[in-house]
Amino acid sequence: MEKKKLVLFDFDGTITTKDSFPLFFKFTFGGFKFYSGFLLFTPLFLLHKLKLYDGGKLKEAIQSFYLKGIEKSKIEKMGERLIQKLIADNIIKKEFTNKIETYISDGAEVVVVSASPDLWIKPFCELYKIKYLCTELAYNESKFTGNFSTPNCNHNQKKVRILEKYSLEKYEAVIVYGNSKDDECMMELATEKIWV
Repeated sequence: MEKKKLVLFDFDGTITTKDSFPLFFKFTFGGFKFYSGFLLFTPLFLLHKLKLYDGGKLKEAIQSFYLKGIEKSKIEKMGERLIQKLIADNIIKKEFTNKIETYISDGAEVVVVSASPDLWIKPFCELYKIKYLCTELAYNESKFTGNFSTPNCNHNQKKVRILEKYSLEKYEAVIVYGNSKDDECMMELATEKIWV
């Protein structure tokens, strides 16, 4: 069987022009709740900048503050609405959705690999009929527990998740798109690196 290409895309700053994480909370909860909520996390933001607090734990704490206890179906609708908003506002780059569609038409396997949560990565990937590896939320009796069900899919964890899922020797090429140091470990797997 003829080998095909594996194409791995980072999401935030690569497919999008902005970080989708704060955009989700601002769009979903409005300006006042967004700013008042994020103000509570200022000490943790500062500790994170000083590399004294884990970024994954910070993300988990923020998501728990806003979303804990909400039904999975409602959270999924929030994610779907965000993707429609990002498309309408051209925050999702048409250039990159065109690339995705071209790769698919050429027979490549396309995967988004992102630290952002599945609540909006999943609807984006379903829209374009591609696969994804990302940070996943944990639910109990269909309600968000406030925790992740997987490690934060960033830095080395991107590489770990890719190698768990894909046997790279099966592909004729591994093409990786990224935009920051968070993608460096994923780039180590590439036969073709494309920095955005």
